[in-house]
Amino acid sequence: MKHLSIAAVALAIVTGLAGHAEAQKVRIGYWSSGVSLGFGSVLQAGKFMEKRGLEVEYITFPDVNAPTKAIAAGAIDFAIGASAGGSMSVVADGLPMSIILATQVAQLDFVVLEDSPIKTMEELKGKKIGMSPAGSATAAITAAILDKNYGFAASDYQAVPGNDSRVAQFLVQKDIDVAALRGVSLALLPELKLHKLSSFSKEWAKITGKNAPPVLALGLIRNDWLKAHPEGAAKIVAAMRDAYEFGKKDKAAVAKALVASAHLKETDAKAYAALWDDIYTVDMSPDAIASLKAQFEIFKSVGAVKGELPAGGMNPTPFEQSKAIK
Repeated sequence: MKHLSIAAVALAIVTGLAGHAEAQKVRIGYWSSGVSLGFGSVLQAGKFMEKRGLEVEYITFPDVNAPTKAIAAGAIDFAIGASAGGSMSVVADGLPMSIILATQVAQLDFVVLEDSPIKTMEELKGKKIGMSPAGSATAAITAAILDKNYGFAASDYQAVPGNDSRVAQFLVQKDIDVAALRGVSLALLPELKLHKLSSFSKEWAKITGKNAPPVLALGLIRNDWLKAHPEGAAKIVAAMRDAYEFGKKDKAAVAKALVASAHLKETDAKAYAALWDDIYTVDMSPDAIASLKAQFEIFKSVGAVKGELPAGGMNPTPFEQSKAIK
């Protein structure tokens, strides 16, 4: 019996050490000045990745294109909201990364100051338009809308880049004529007297003939990490789904996380949280993939991306496998 007990203890120690050695570490990045902020804050506050058995290091970036560049450089393993345009571009270029989720919807409006003489989208030719920088999905979607719906080439208007707060400042100072701003940003600027020309959703429907809005951001993963941890990728998706459903059900907790991590005022955090259902998604269903492929072709037609999406560039396997994780 004594020998059996010693053997059992030894086995337990070895098993425990093996489990520890196989712990799945993942470096997750997101843009802290954009819409990713809300999802990232809730993920961290609720420890959703950790609850799925992952050891996580979160890394935030001040630039919209930085998470995509960080994956390419091997500095992070997964971006929760990499720009759709940038993600599609690097995958089409053959860089070793894959799109495994659609995570953010382009819930933006084209707005002008209330006293602006501009009243319609048709009047934007020759105007200065504030938007996220080149390489962002906002810039690519804007280019597609102006080209497809109004016949404006890139030379027919001046794109003025900046994050939303900077673009809003440009608008107030009348340094630009119109701004493409996220619903979240507009909710945080209630004092601004604005006139909405149109929405991304409405304009995108004119292009596609469907009601589905364009996707703003994607879950982008490093292929080496995916190959080494295929079950870990499914856990990432499961954790993303957990956080998404949590945010839909508990807006107060979302607001609390934003106050704590982003130092937003409580009123601003509540306004942000109220838009959760409209700006986030966790999807890689066949319909989502078809929509993303169509979006790629639209981007390609206006020069926002080049090449072709390789087979496997959009990988639904982690999403499908995550469905078995309860």
